[in-house]
Order: sequence, then structure tokens, then C-alpha cells
Amino acid sequence: MLQMENVNVHFGAQTALDNFSFNFEPNHIYSLIGPNGCGKSTFMKAAAGLLKNYTGNVLYCGQKVRTAERSKIAYLPTHPVYYRYMSVDDMGAFYEEFFPDFSRSEYNSMIAFFGLNPKQKLYGMSTGMVAKVRVSATLSRNADVILLDEPINGIDMMGQEQVWQIIKSINLDGKAIIISSHMLDQLEGVCDYVVMMNAGRVIFHGDMAQLRVQYKMSVSELYRMIYAQYFQAMAMRGGMMQ
Repeated sequence: MLQMENVNVHFGAQTALDNFSFNFEPNHIYSLIGPNGCGKSTFMKAAAGLLKNYTGNVLYCGQKVRTAERSKIAYLPTHPVYYRYMSVDDMGAFYEEFFPDFSRSEYNSMIAFFGLNPKQKLYGMSTGMVAKVRVSATLSRNADVILLDEPINGIDMMGQEQVWQIIKSINLDGKAIIISSHMLDQLEGVCDYVVMMNAGRVIFHGDMAQLRVQYKMSVSELYRMIYAQYFQAMAMRGGMMQ
């Protein structure tokens, strides 16, 4: 569905994605995890069609991600983007104008679920409240691929549970959801497939249920083990493990 083929992204001397290759299939909720700076956000931007200076292929259903394909992909970036004049209602109107697959009724329902005031200005809201609005807007699109980069950043504990509840309620028929987060303990109850990254590459992946049976440990414990081994190997080699 969403296929990355040997994607390389460089920012000056820094390598953000290094021959990144992976095929994200429909009907799954993916957990994309790894340490800070491993390339998760860069992957999200490339998958959303927002990066131009890269090599390799970013494909949606076999086609390079351009304008038509981008309309099938919903993307929640880490940093909020909105105009100072906007209220919660204005954000809904903005999405409704720009995204034909946006459901205003679903958006209004999510806003009510979070207990937010539709008339309140975003500029005067807390970081967590704005995050809830942004999550509501993104998840109110009927997109085939949903990219969520750190969706619960700044959100209180009860709000985080509400976000996961909404995500788990989405009908996955023909859809793929990819969530980047450091909260792996929480993601284990939401996602069914894990993709681990480091230094711009996929270093490990697998079905969460199968991994728990195979390794007889939680995916969080497996994550700690794999990254401990990975960084130990890097230290012994004096650089990046190939």
C-alpha cells in the first residue's frame, strides 16, 4: 500500500533516512519506534509527500506520491500549524474546505468527546488542548493512510486514553495507520505491528502478538533488548552497525 524503496534523505552532512525500505500494508496499525533522531519524523514527511530532495521511491499503491496520491494520506505533524484567528470551529471549517474526505460531523463528535469548546480560540489554548483539536481534525479524514507523528505529545493522561480509544474504533478495512511515539507501553494495546528504526533504517519489525509468543516477553521488553544489543554492536565496531 505505502511502499518505501531505498529512500535516502540528507540534511547537509546529516543522514536522516539511509536506504529506508519497508512496505506498509492495509488493515494494520503500525507502531514506528526508535530513539530521538532515528528518522521517524523524516519518514513521516517523506511518506506524506512533503519532501522533494530525496532518492529512492515513495509509492502509494504503486504510484509515486504526488498531488493525487497525497489526497489519500492524512498526516499529523509534531508541530502545530494553524492561523492565530482560528477557533476550534474554524479548524474544522479549514479542513472541510481543503480535504474532500473530511467529515465535519465526526470532527464535531470528537471535539465533544474531548470536552472542548468549539468557539474557543486555538491561540489561547494549552498545548494539550490544541493537540486534541489537531488529532480530531486528522482522524476525521477518511484517508487510506493515516500518519500520526507523536499524537499524544502534551496531552494529559485521560486525554491520551481518549486518543487511543478513538484510534482503536477506526474501521481498518483498506486502511493503514502508522503511529510514531515513544510510549511503547501504550502502543502495545493499540498497534498490531511494530517497526523499529535507528540511524535512518529499519532494524527490526514484526507482528506484535507473534513476537510476544516467540520471545516470551512484551514488545517493550523486546525493544529494550534489541536496542541494547544494537548500540553495543555499534560501540564494538566504532560506528554504525551495518
